[in-house]
Amino acid sequence: MKIFPKRIPKGNVLLFLSFSAISLCLLLIVSASRAGRENSLMRNNLYSGHQKNFYIVGTKEKGQWQEVIPALAASREDFGLYVSVPSEEIPIRGVCVQGGVNQPPMMEGGFFDFATSWTDSPKMVLGKAFQKQAALRGGSLYYQLEGITFEVIGVMGTKEDSRANHMILIDFQSAVKLSGINAEYKLDTKSRDSIRGVGQELCRLFGGSANVLMTLGEEREEPLLTRLFSSDAVMDTMYVMVLVSFSLSTILVTFIWLRFRRQLFFAWALCGAGRRWECLEVFWRYLCVAGAAFFVGILMILPLSAVLPEIRISAQDVLLALGITLGLGTGILFSCYGYDRRKV
Repeated sequence: MKIFPKRIPKGNVLLFLSFSAISLCLLLIVSASRAGRENSLMRNNLYSGHQKNFYIVGTKEKGQWQEVIPALAASREDFGLYVSVPSEEIPIRGVCVQGGVNQPPMMEGGFFDFATSWTDSPKMVLGKAFQKQAALRGGSLYYQLEGITFEVIGVMGTKEDSRANHMILIDFQSAVKLSGINAEYKLDTKSRDSIRGVGQELCRLFGGSANVLMTLGEEREEPLLTRLFSSDAVMDTMYVMVLVSFSLSTILVTFIWLRFRRQLFFAWALCGAGRRWECLEVFWRYLCVAGAAFFVGILMILPLSAVLPEIRISAQDVLLALGITLGLGTGILFSCYGYDRRKV
């Protein structure tokens, strides 16, 4: 430790090195988790992988969805309804989403929410490959499709070639007008466990007004280990493991850091300094060191992302990792500081 200047406390050096290593690992895990979700969506053609097919057949009434979807949205969260629009060249899909279900990687703008996917005003999320064909008018992009002018609310896709680059998603009402109400649909939900309940509610809302053919299957309880180590949950499991490791190591380093500063606390007490100023100095110094270490972690990962194409760091990844690092670190410092002062 003699290589460091004496004016840099040893505890700060240890805290800095610990947060640098943890920040680097956390950024890698955040990036890997996002990439894993994107790869899963691409493999499943932008579905979750546990979606269910259903059919509406033999009905002549075109306005039945007008009553069903608002009622379904009022009673259920996190679902998506999809219908394919016949097209020889471009994969076109109608979308109605409620909550956070299967958002593809976005390059510009935003993805559908319930208001934009269930609307009388034609809306579209355009694949990256078709962006140059859109026309800019009044600060907004518009795209002509099947004689309908759609407002482009977002551009989806990835830097590499992917399915999302060559697809077009449109609002549900426009899609039903193009495909007809008698068509094949897909129901998707955020979790595998909730798809049965949403499907039953959907069939109940249609009642006898339309022939809805949907096979939901029997409800099965999967073993805990199977759910925990399934392909859908593996990245979440890694998240939990990293956060637990981060918490334990941060608790240990924080206690060591506070132990190095005990002499300073005693000196302040002898000089009559109040506990308020002591707390402010401790938290300010701790957060400065943690923030500087996180910045160094970013500098360490940038060369890795430039060399390895598998590592892609976005601004969203950095903000999420920063929030976890400082938020969890501050909570741990608060707890450790209170415990350490009571012990003293």
